[in-house]
Amino acid sequence: MLVASLEVQSLQRTFDILEVVGNSVTPVSLKYITDATGLPKSTVYRLLSNLEKRDYVRCDTNGNYRLGLQLLMMSQRAEQNFDIKHLTRKYLHQLNELTKETVHLGILAKNRVLYVDTVESPHALRLVAKLGTTNAMHCTALGKALLIKHDDAKIREMLEAEDMEKRTEFTLCTPDAFLTEMTKIRRLGYALDDCESELDGRCIGAPIYDNTGKVIAAISISGLASRFARDYIESQVAGRLLECTGEISKSLGYADR
Repeated sequence: MLVASLEVQSLQRTFDILEVVGNSVTPVSLKYITDATGLPKSTVYRLLSNLEKRDYVRCDTNGNYRLGLQLLMMSQRAEQNFDIKHLTRKYLHQLNELTKETVHLGILAKNRVLYVDTVESPHALRLVAKLGTTNAMHCTALGKALLIKHDDAKIREMLEAEDMEKRTEFTLCTPDAFLTEMTKIRRLGYALDDCESELDGRCIGAPIYDNTGKVIAAISISGLASRFARDYIESQVAGRLLECTGEISKSLGYADR
């Protein structure tokens, strides 16, 4: 119990230090942090050293501390994931109204697609995915769209780390087959899941870019293949989906060159 108590105390002290550094508009000295937290100088230095090793804080040439790249990247991801739902919500509804099919917003999480928002189809028979659940990349339109800017070597590495499960007779089950499909996806700007995840399921997905040109999310529209025909998708839906994702990307500062 004593060891556990000390570990919790150390964690709380680390948070205190991070808050002091993070709430300052300029880099702060070891003395400033020590005075602000009321902790012994040796304790502050030890905890700062551990944070610096993990790049949660950085020490400049003057010996002052500021937040490190690791923490900044994490905060940016959290902010993006929070903001993206607000930015995309009206577009999800527009696409749902246009197609009467289920519309998903997804992000990439540990080589999987994570569903973060959805507007369900009004049809009694519809394709749905529970928020907070994940799905495979290789057989979903969202997964393909999220990988559109990854190079082939990185995609192959990610696919080989996962099981490319054969869900239907149309599932792409090898990295080579998937990479061939990605060549077409990059040319079109959107991806299809043509009965690859479910035999009576067809989906289209397109990426959302941030101001750096990185894909941070994707939107897909999913329906029963028996009513969500491929020619309808290509002639009536793809263009509008790309308009929506393009408008969202533009609002995030993306400029397609």
